[in-house]
Amino acid sequence: MSTVHPSWPDLLTWLSRHGMDVSAENLPVEARSSYGSAGYGLFAHHSIEPGTQLFSVPATALLNSLTLAPHYPRAVPKLTCVQAVSLHLLLHRPKNCSGCPEPLFGPYISVLPQDFDSHPLTWLWKDEKSHSLALESQLISALPSQVQCKLRKSFIRFETDWKRVQCYLERNPTLLRGRQAKINAIDSMEEDYLWAWLNVNTRCVYHRLTKSPSDPDNMTLCPILDFANHSPRPPYTIPKPIQAELRDTAPSSKKTFGENFVLLSPSTTITPSDTELFLKYGAHSNSTLFTEYGFMTDLSVGGRAGGEAELDGIIAALFNSRGSLGSWMKEILVVEGYWGDWTIHSDPNPAHPSYRLITTLRLYHLFSLPSDTIPPNAEERLEDWRNTTFGKQDIISKDNEALWRSTLMDICKNMIQEAQVGIMSIGKIGLGVMSTLPEWADSAKSFVEMLWKEEYDVCSLVIESLEKNEQF
Repeated sequence: MSTVHPSWPDLLTWLSRHGMDVSAENLPVEARSSYGSAGYGLFAHHSIEPGTQLFSVPATALLNSLTLAPHYPRAVPKLTCVQAVSLHLLLHRPKNCSGCPEPLFGPYISVLPQDFDSHPLTWLWKDEKSHSLALESQLISALPSQVQCKLRKSFIRFETDWKRVQCYLERNPTLLRGRQAKINAIDSMEEDYLWAWLNVNTRCVYHRLTKSPSDPDNMTLCPILDFANHSPRPPYTIPKPIQAELRDTAPSSKKTFGENFVLLSPSTTITPSDTELFLKYGAHSNSTLFTEYGFMTDLSVGGRAGGEAELDGIIAALFNSRGSLGSWMKEILVVEGYWGDWTIHSDPNPAHPSYRLITTLRLYHLFSLPSDTIPPNAEERLEDWRNTTFGKQDIISKDNEALWRSTLMDICKNMIQEAQVGIMSIGKIGLGVMSTLPEWADSAKSFVEMLWKEEYDVCSLVIESLEKNEQF
């Protein structure tokens, strides 16, 4: 039987002080322990009709750059929303299970995860700091190389934000008053900042705060909402869009902190009592879900839909190996918008390379191997390649098609061999590290294995398509 989150009543009391109606009639959901999980989820405590408002969190109770701005010295250049919210969480991280006494958002901060030990970015951070044979180091080493690359990109984002916040704290040392037992150096706060940053990165949602709808600062942390877990399959809850008349001027000049955040129940079905309600975090691959959020979806449930493998490092290495010609071709791809984000997919049928990958490999084979210098007629020879990107011709030539397909075949075969080795190595993770592994170790190893198996399955299916001469 699921139990209500112990801090749920305190959270509702705090929200009511912000003017939110938290009565059972107007808040038909509550945070309970999620079935089959150590965490919590958002559950209906009575039957809910389709498209019903689940809650409307007041703008003043949303944790974002607008609600924090009055309480912090101005920064030049200004902190991003991620940096500002992470800074606030850093300064008010609860030090024990008694909750957070911070007066602005304390009851909300108290229900955030106490640690992110099971998140792969924490593994990488610990690996970078210790360079030991700890469990985290073994897990990082066991990941597919493409996933490692993606994780390092996330780590670079974290480091960039931390350096900016460090500079801000050095210029505003009074913000550190009241912190426990005399912190002598801001550097010692990095682990707390990692916790704060991961709370933001795993829980922030799009919410219109600025005039430009594409501004990256249009994001917020939202109480209650972040209890909702992700599911790749419908039905989903749906954030209610900001009214059309406000879109060009949001946030309203009369509403300093923007609009309330409103969540609606699934629009196509009744939600029965005691049913868990889900969000969809986006059309993300498992490698993205893993590196950004620290979890994955099991693609074996309901078929192979969504299987994907990334080839960025492999394809970049091909171009790097071709000297000045490779550098020149890379510049062409960057300008034309085709550099990076190269993937292969198991769904929809037939299993296939992405259009970006096909286009890139066609250019790679436009000039005969092993040539690595730019030929005199290079620009002229680009015309056929550009014609394929403009839709003026289907292919460059039959020979070019055969060459790029052969290269992709070799890549997939090599990836399958690596996946086989990777799967075999899973059982060694954790050996000789410690007498008792943390409770999250088994799920972490299963995620690593799922990543390898997905890579193996997708590559195998793409090879089948190539052998059948499927047209993509």
